[in-house]
Amino acid sequence: MPLTIATVNPKGGTGKTTIAVHLAVASHRSGYPTKLVDADPQGSALDWGKRTAEDYDGPPVEHVSTGDSLAPHVSGADVVVVDSPARLDERTGAVLSVSDLALVPVRPSGLDLWGTAEFLDVLHEHLETTGLKGAFVASQRDVRTTLSEELEQVLSQEGLPLFGGFTSRVAYARSLSRGETVLDGYDDTAAHEVRTLLEDVGNLF
Repeated sequence: MPLTIATVNPKGGTGKTTIAVHLAVASHRSGYPTKLVDADPQGSALDWGKRTAEDYDGPPVEHVSTGDSLAPHVSGADVVVVDSPARLDERTGAVLSVSDLALVPVRPSGLDLWGTAEFLDVLHEHLETTGLKGAFVASQRDVRTTLSEELEQVLSQEGLPLFGGFTSRVAYARSLSRGETVLDGYDDTAAHEVRTLLEDVGNLF
């Protein structure tokens, strides 16, 4: 059954695109026909796709222009990863409506959730009225620490699982800037984080 995964957080700088690109490449290399859909007007995932080498072992990247329907883009592959806009508007709801799983990146400070109660309301509305699943993903976590106890308590109240996600490593930004990912020999530990996230996602279905 086709699976559509969206990285969603209305706050910018959460690592949303980093997670989307790496998850899409990991899925592709695991043998699943995969594509990456850039629904963010900033087009960061599309820019990454333009930097990849012609023979790069990765999924195709499609861009959805503002105002265009998402529906045609979430077909034609077994796994579709959607990088959503870094803002809360009607497109957020549209992304959630066509997705099977919403991954919400959260940094250790918790600033990505404070003040986003409206987004969480929208997310829970879709979780309760559709077949959408959701999970938080730790993003840019300090390699020497875990998430703060306070943040873990807040997230647990939302009733969604929390995935270990990605630590803060230069390899993520460096590899993306070259049209690659950490799976291309940049950092073995980071590559393991990516593969673990893909496994965590698979265990939800």
